[in-house]
Amino acid sequence: MDYDILPPTNDFVFKLIFGDNRHKSILIEMLKSFVNLPDEEFELVFLDTYLKPEHEEDKMGILDVKVSTKTGKIIDIEIQVNPLLYIGERISFYKSRLIVDQINKGEHYDKIQRVICVCITDHVIHKEDTRYLNYFCFCNPETGLRFNGIPEEIFTLEIPKLPVDRDGSKIWDWLQFLRAKQKGEFEMIAAANPEIRKAVDILYEISADEKVRAEYNMRQKAWMDRQSQFDGYFKQGMEQGIEKGIEKGIVKTARKLKALGVSIDLIIQSTGLSLEEITKL
Repeated sequence: MDYDILPPTNDFVFKLIFGDNRHKSILIEMLKSFVNLPDEEFELVFLDTYLKPEHEEDKMGILDVKVSTKTGKIIDIEIQVNPLLYIGERISFYKSRLIVDQINKGEHYDKIQRVICVCITDHVIHKEDTRYLNYFCFCNPETGLRFNGIPEEIFTLEIPKLPVDRDGSKIWDWLQFLRAKQKGEFEMIAAANPEIRKAVDILYEISADEKVRAEYNMRQKAWMDRQSQFDGYFKQGMEQGIEKGIEKGIVKTARKLKALGVSIDLIIQSTGLSLEEITKL
């Protein structure tokens, strides 16, 4: 093998493995490992991943993988490598759009199907909890009573929390596949499950594809360019903020010195403010 294996946690690579209708069985097996639905529900249909804005000024969302089940339930699968400040709000936005987009004006609410959002991260979301798989729904926190009429569910899967040793669950195997970096790690986990074997072979295939690698590298460069630009704006903002903070501190000091009866000449020498600026304080 004379090429580097592309990371399956990269959203572009993830979509090529789990978002391709030709190997739908891989996605089905992964979802079956933690989503509690009857087997017959997993007759999945891939859907358009673009969330069309209702108005021109509305924000458009792009999902990683979006499917519907046999009875119309919607499952959205997102992979997120880099930490986001507002990941909860992002999930809420996508989840809400997936619900709203199910009905048109004048249609009845009974058309709304259950929406299941799956968020897989390569960073920790819930620092207060050690479990790598968490399930959320609407319920009374005091009694545990679930509000079944609200068709929203969220699964979060945090790869960094995955224990080193296999815990006996199938979802551990799938997350270990996503966590793996070296061929030996991929081969070891591929032996655990025929569908993971299939996923590993697809990963090898796309990693060796020159066009895929070119697209991957282009996307990585674009991301790094955006990050560099953001870092520049952030640094500039910090410098401006520090300057303003220093300025405010000087003014505050001059005001206190003036209130204490310190001479104007000494205040000018101490703060660097002009006579006019000190007079206005």
